[in-house]
Amino acid sequence: MANLADHLFRQAEERGSKCALYYEKDTYSFAEIADRVRCIAGGLATANIGIGSHVGLLITARPEFIFFQQALFALGATVTPLNIFYRRNDLLHAIQSCALDCIILGPEFLGVLPACTAEGAETLKRVILVTDTPDADDPRQVAADRLIEAGIPIDRLVELPPTAISMILNTSATTGKAKGVMLSLGNIRANYDHTPDWLGLTASTVTLCALPLYNTFGLNQCVNALMVTGASMVLMPRFDAVRCIEAIETHRCNFFPAVPTMLQKLIDHPDAKKHDLSSISRIMTGGAPVPAALIERICETFRRDTVVITGYGLTEGTALASIEMIELDADGKIRRPKSIGKPVPGVEMRIFAEDGREAATGEVGEICMRGPHVMQGYYKRPDDTALALAGGWLHTGDLGVVDDDGHFYVVDRKKDVIIRGGQNIYPTDIEEVLYGLPGVSEAAVIGVAHDVLGEVPWAYVALKPGTTLSAADLIAHCKEELASYQVPAALHILPELPKGPTGKILRRHLRPA
Repeated sequence: MANLADHLFRQAEERGSKCALYYEKDTYSFAEIADRVRCIAGGLATANIGIGSHVGLLITARPEFIFFQQALFALGATVTPLNIFYRRNDLLHAIQSCALDCIILGPEFLGVLPACTAEGAETLKRVILVTDTPDADDPRQVAADRLIEAGIPIDRLVELPPTAISMILNTSATTGKAKGVMLSLGNIRANYDHTPDWLGLTASTVTLCALPLYNTFGLNQCVNALMVTGASMVLMPRFDAVRCIEAIETHRCNFFPAVPTMLQKLIDHPDAKKHDLSSISRIMTGGAPVPAALIERICETFRRDTVVITGYGLTEGTALASIEMIELDADGKIRRPKSIGKPVPGVEMRIFAEDGREAATGEVGEICMRGPHVMQGYYKRPDDTALALAGGWLHTGDLGVVDDDGHFYVVDRKKDVIIRGGQNIYPTDIEEVLYGLPGVSEAAVIGVAHDVLGEVPWAYVALKPGTTLSAADLIAHCKEELASYQVPAALHILPELPKGPTGKILRRHLRPA
């Protein structure tokens, strides 16, 4: 029996006076956070929130997200962090797919809240507002402060079995409607709680968190790692290259978890060379394919001994499934470009061919995994669950290969493979070539229907400021580096490529109407 909030209260006992959280001009010690969580939990309990409650968190990256999350854990509720970029229909879908009976939200999100009478919102009985006055015409609404004032701070945590569903996380929905991924307390203990050891994080770590907190990347490597290790964290309300650079220098941050586009913008910014970034000793990146050229530039920008780690995982697998510790050769080139590394302890990974057999070394197949980190299933989606977990393996939908040394490589998303006249084209192969040009900031390749060939690749590129490359220049480069059938049939230069809230480039938004 355990509780996900027990790490916080252990830190409050062992290092209560230590500053745990920096947010703009505010600081919070572990003891202060624990006291706030006790009071919030007591208030939420007056609204009958506890075991069996499904509660959505729609709060931006600010301390209140952490306070309310930990309070909900303490009460044994099931927590669903919600995408802050959701529109009303997206939020309504989340309410339905996760059966949310309560949402805790910041005032800026009242505009996307479905009406009381909205079809599909029947389960939502309570809306708790953080720092705002409730709408008298909406009987669901209540102010968080009012509940906290009426409650009595809790004096103990609810004890839960490993099978208790602690979180339901929505998938990123890059290929369709989001589904609710059920993660048990046991899933999180097996994966989140071991992540700091795998990444080399300790109580002396100072994390720069510019990730959204509703995503498993931020939930795991920022919030949960803070609680497990007793480290310190500098929380940014949103990613901004200049503010991140300043925060690294001011707080001497030594760990920076970030998606590739964040790192690209930071190292490309002219201020990066004007500030002291030497405190960064560890960088974790993932959440999208990481171009080799970008990793090499990261290694050039930071200290030579900075540890750069790439990771692979998915929400259905709780978080991390494999990690690659980047190694450079004598020429500063990556030894294993595109590798996602080897599985972390407790995770078993295999490559399966389309006919169901285990693929041979170097043969492309679907990456599948099993272990205590694999989700309990999609909430109220038994058919999707059965498909995803067929044969006792989690089928990731990613195509990959494994080499003789046991290192895995993602070739592409299964649904993103372009089949041109019978030839398989993997978009990342083309993107890697485009990223190899110094003036390219972002690149994405999609398949577009063709009357004769079935599909052909189209490329979309964003350039760094001051770059004069033309589409013809980029096509000419592709012709030099790629097989003829891989060369994009069209290339479009855009100011910036469309991205999701975590910085992942959204190929589906590039598809022509």
